[in-house]
This record gives sequence, structure tokens and C-alpha cells, in this order.
Amino acid sequence: MGRLILRRGMTETEDTYIRDRLMAYNLRMAPPAQDYASKSAELVLEDDQGTLYGGLIGKIYRGCLFIDILWVCEEQRGGGYGKALLLEAEKIAKEAGCSFAHLDTFSFQAPAFYHKNGYETYGVLDLYKDGTKRFYLKKKL
Repeated sequence: MGRLILRRGMTETEDTYIRDRLMAYNLRMAPPAQDYASKSAELVLEDDQGTLYGGLIGKIYRGCLFIDILWVCEEQRGGGYGKALLLEAEKIAKEAGCSFAHLDTFSFQAPAFYHKNGYETYGVLDLYKDGTKRFYLKKKL
């Protein structure tokens, strides 16, 4: 092996390779029990013509639900659709044996929404130059 160099940026193939190597290491160091196999939790909010109005992208792993993205188009916000997506994801997680859920959200996004739905803040990152805060939330299921 020659001298190692640092390069900025990466291809999609390189991104996948790096993620796969980290996941392989994690699974080797802390293998999940058979009933804790990782799986996705994905929900779509659409009308009967198939127009997309929102969705939730999450992951179930090690007995928990991680909510990566929950989005509802601005025109449909306030109609209970975000709550419906959240409750359905939690239902899927409970059926999979999860005992808690966690996520993060920025101060300009939806911390109050998650608090109203039973999530509690366990950490806040408040070092952004523009005053934005990132909230880390959890909920026992």
C-alpha cells in the first residue's frame, strides 16, 4: 500500500461502500438478536389519483424505531396527517417489538408537534451560528 491521500467528495459507489463497511463492523461488534433484524418503516400519504402529499421514512433496528423523515406538504399541514403518519409508524414499530422511538428535528421544523405527540427532548444542539437549534427526542412505545 502506498501513501494514503485525502480527497474531497465521493461517488455514490464510494458512499455505499463506506456505509456498508460501517454497518458490517457494527453488526460484528453488536449483533442484533434474530427478532431485532433491521427493516424499513416507510409510509406514503397520497390521494386516490396517486398524488403524493407526505410520507414517513424510518428504520426499525435493535428494538427501536428511528424516524429519519416525516413530511407533509404545506397545504395539508394542520389536518392531522402528520399525526396519522406518526401513529402508524409507531404501530408498525410496536408490532415489530420496539420499545421506543427516537428522532431529531430543527427548531424551525416541528419540535412542538412531536412534544404534543408524547415525545420528550433528551438533547439540544444549540451551536448553530444563526440561532437554530436541533432537538433530539424520544418516546417510550
